[in-house]
Amino acid sequence: MAIERARHIPESSRGEMIAEALALAYDASTPIGKRAVINAIAATMNSVGDPLERIWIEDTSGKRRTYELEQALALLGNRADFRYLWAIPRSERRNSKSRWLTAAAIDNIAVNGATLFFALPRGLTKEFEPHVTLLKLLAEADAVPQYGFGFAREYGCPDYFAVGYVYKSGVREMDQVDHARLSACSNDRRRDPVPHPQRHREVHRPILDVFPMNVLSDIHLQQKLGEASFKEWILQNTGPQSLVQIGPRCFAWFVPASRTAPVSEQLQRFGLTIASGPRRGPM
Repeated sequence: MAIERARHIPESSRGEMIAEALALAYDASTPIGKRAVINAIAATMNSVGDPLERIWIEDTSGKRRTYELEQALALLGNRADFRYLWAIPRSERRNSKSRWLTAAAIDNIAVNGATLFFALPRGLTKEFEPHVTLLKLLAEADAVPQYGFGFAREYGCPDYFAVGYVYKSGVREMDQVDHARLSACSNDRRRDPVPHPQRHREVHRPILDVFPMNVLSDIHLQQKLGEASFKEWILQNTGPQSLVQIGPRCFAWFVPASRTAPVSEQLQRFGLTIASGPRRGPM
């Protein structure tokens, strides 16, 4: 689908389309509203031929305003004192916020962390290629997430790309954003296991579930599954090619969609996943 055609797709058709989405969770020590993060999003959108044009910001008082990209960069600087941010690319210039085809949003409301969402239409590029590009640019900007996951799902409101994973009778049973932040939480023991080699044996930072793309920290990979580390387990079970190092503390683990359920069941036995029971939601 050509980017220039996106704005002409009606609301009814958008609801039937599929997004490839990425959610990245940060702890409170990493401000992700700074200029370098917005530049990383902008560079990623440029790489797919859909440059950013506007930034919609809700400030700490709840007031909302849309800025031209350069205005927003000047306003934000190196600060992150806002509640919510949507990045609006050229293809979405006149579209309703309810059914964006392309979405980049930063949820900065939680006191203990923030979440970045990024989604593109399926088939626009090679699977998750722009998402990896964004992840690499964020790492270069020293905005390394503590956890993240990429998956495919139906379109909806931009900030719901990463929630609604587990439902029961239409009621959300587990808020994915909160659990993503749980997987991203950290403390001194987790951050610095080297001086105390046995400390990492006590670390328990579960992942939400197994997705087609999983963004893991070095601490995730140090966890023990029996006698092997999680990293060793990955290399043995999904192959060396499935684990890509993005930066010193950031890795992307890819699992074919057809294998996510059985791999998830294996990890549940080790208590490494938060999700349990029948898998629902993202495809």
